[in-house]
Amino acid sequence: MNVVSVEIRNFRNHTGTKLECCEGLNVLVGDNGEGKTNVVEAISYLSLTKSFYAASDAVVLQVGRDEFALKGVFRSDAGVTRHVEARYRKDTARKSFLVDHSPAESLSSVVGEFPVVVLSPEQTGITMGAPTERRRFLDLVIAQASRAYLQDLLEYRRILRQRNKILLDARIQRRDPGEALEPWNKSLVETGSALMERRAAFFASFKDTLERAYRMLAGDEEHPGADYAPSFRVPSWSDPNGIRGIFEDELRQHEDEERRTGTTAVGPHRDDIEFTVGGISARKFASQGQHRTLLVALKMAEFDYLKSQRGETPILLLDDVFGELDRHRSGRLVEEARTLGQVFVTTTDLRSFPGGLAPSGTMKVFEVEGGTVMAGDS
Repeated sequence: MNVVSVEIRNFRNHTGTKLECCEGLNVLVGDNGEGKTNVVEAISYLSLTKSFYAASDAVVLQVGRDEFALKGVFRSDAGVTRHVEARYRKDTARKSFLVDHSPAESLSSVVGEFPVVVLSPEQTGITMGAPTERRRFLDLVIAQASRAYLQDLLEYRRILRQRNKILLDARIQRRDPGEALEPWNKSLVETGSALMERRAAFFASFKDTLERAYRMLAGDEEHPGADYAPSFRVPSWSDPNGIRGIFEDELRQHEDEERRTGTTAVGPHRDDIEFTVGGISARKFASQGQHRTLLVALKMAEFDYLKSQRGETPILLLDDVFGELDRHRSGRLVEEARTLGQVFVTTTDLRSFPGGLAPSGTMKVFEVEGGTVMAGDS
């Protein structure tokens, strides 16, 4: 998948920007705060239906404007031209998407159609932060590869909200929620088990891909690991009925806790990922350099996974990553990225760009200043 062109209107500090992109390496250069990141953010928004930086669409709307609009022209690996358009209106606080000039069936139907992998310093929480960050990473990777997983995830969140509301209302009113919970327990177990099975299957193949990516960056001296850590122990993933039975037992065992706290105590919403480097916990003991390398390796592995699952090469967005890596690993990353497909890179100084600007396939440089983008030398 390639971005042929992207138009940005009233998005962050871009009032009216259009880029004609090359199929290889697209370098966005400019000082901090000039709008480099906003360009890659706009591309990811068209692909994922939301910003990878902001939790609210209102935040990315340019101050004083009533609406922002993004348009992208994409070309698939098979040479098929696709169009996607996103709009957000301040007065209704709603966004809409057009895909190939027709209204998208739903926002979830857009996710995965234009696969993208984003690497930015904001994502350090995946290896260093709370379990929420790791679940977000996990869900986004699998959701781009599987429409069924995304639908189950959205349904699970709906069920969880309803179940938590029943528990909280019962706690406030000091009544027994048992009868009201019964149908939601069944739905929670059924949908939650399906998510857990898919997550376990994902890790079965992803671990080896991650290790290869890490070795490419850091050599063979360090050995990374990644294990799925569900909220309760599952002896075997080959027995779906057994998983559901364990889930039901866990809910029964946590009844008192749930009534006391007013929240659901077990399920995929409490899962985690255990990352290791050299057999020890990365979150607790890894160095800053190891965390950075692990994050980059995760994103390279995500790229390979999406490409194999979707049969389409993802777009790779590298936002301000070179300050987070030493020069050797930065060089290895750029060298590898250039062989993968279309890449967008942001940097403050071309002189610090790993490997300089020696030609290696197609390259285009864009200078960004004050929300204005100018194409430089290719």
